[in-house]
Amino acid sequence: MSDKTKQAVKHSSWLLLGIILLGSSLRMVITVIPPILTPIQHALHLSSGLAGSLTTIPLLCFAVLSPIAPRVSAKVGTEVALLFALIVLVIGNWMRVYSATALIIGTLLVGIGVAFLNVLLPALVAENYPTKIGEMTSLYSFSMTFFSAISAGVSAPLAGKIGWQLTIQIFSIVAIINIITWIPNLRYNHKAQPIDENANQAPRQSVWKQPTAWMMTIFMGLQSFVFYTLITWLPTLMTDRGVSANTASLLLGLYQIASLPAAYAVPLISARVKNQFWLLMTIGAGFVLGIGGLLLPIHTIWYFAIICVILGCATTASFALAMTLFNLKTRTPQETADLSGMAQSLGYLIAAVGPIAYGTLHVMLGGWNLLMLVLLVISLLTIAAALYVNSKEDVFH
Repeated sequence: MSDKTKQAVKHSSWLLLGIILLGSSLRMVITVIPPILTPIQHALHLSSGLAGSLTTIPLLCFAVLSPIAPRVSAKVGTEVALLFALIVLVIGNWMRVYSATALIIGTLLVGIGVAFLNVLLPALVAENYPTKIGEMTSLYSFSMTFFSAISAGVSAPLAGKIGWQLTIQIFSIVAIINIITWIPNLRYNHKAQPIDENANQAPRQSVWKQPTAWMMTIFMGLQSFVFYTLITWLPTLMTDRGVSANTASLLLGLYQIASLPAAYAVPLISARVKNQFWLLMTIGAGFVLGIGGLLLPIHTIWYFAIICVILGCATTASFALAMTLFNLKTRTPQETADLSGMAQSLGYLIAAVGPIAYGTLHVMLGGWNLLMLVLLVISLLTIAAALYVNSKEDVFH
């Protein structure tokens, strides 16, 4: 075994733990907010539009920074870039409880940190586990969903005991542990390899000129629009229909917990099955049943629990499939990073419209049915875009 192989094995042992913990930070510090949005609004005197921006700000960061993250990674190395992203995330999450201004600035820093994690994780997997893309994507998707379930499910009851400020700060602990355990990986920091100009290879193609990349971007954007709109306003919708705040928080936790099987299984299935048609049909059926179910005048807790289970599975399955397709529809780590950067940049710009628009329109309309009907249409367009991507062998070739 060569030194290079030994180094890779040792790196991989640390990387496995690191990827699992990195996955935990993808949504946890975002999903902690919606169940405690009301006390935050009251304490800091926030309008509904500004409250919705607490989810929108990270999405805008994803949009702006997604094309930049691969370039930073190529210069400083992926492992170093991820370490700095974690540090920025912790600082932002810790500071955003002290005032309305600190809340906005801290949320901006959280968005910067998570943006880098979003883009660099698929490329990290492609570079270090090229034959285990499905398995590794399953691991960090499962971790992401599990910790999101914890933050969403316990935030409201915990805030009732210790206050919303400390509740938010507590969810920095996992990222701090991640920083500590990530440090050994810096010894094996990887930078993008320079292209050999003398090699007999085709010139690198621009991802921005590929039709399939644009459809992948639409798929990423619309599925994120649906998820972040639901995760932000579903608790409010349920409380508007007679559910207590604590119960709504627990139901949002159920939303996340129920999606754990999808988070783990979808990347494995999609990596093994070339045609994703039936998987996409199943996800589409989940959108129709879940979002369509919110249009019915049934307001019991058990009914909302069923809706949360269905929507949790559907939205997580669509996200997990999108993250897996970044790898399956590209051939090199650099192509993966390019596609991921483009799709997440414009995709999250699309998604950013959802939470703030739905908060503002709900105040104007005074109800949810029309908004949920529009969301149902958007979810079906999501499946249509994914079906186009599924029909193509490769983004670049």
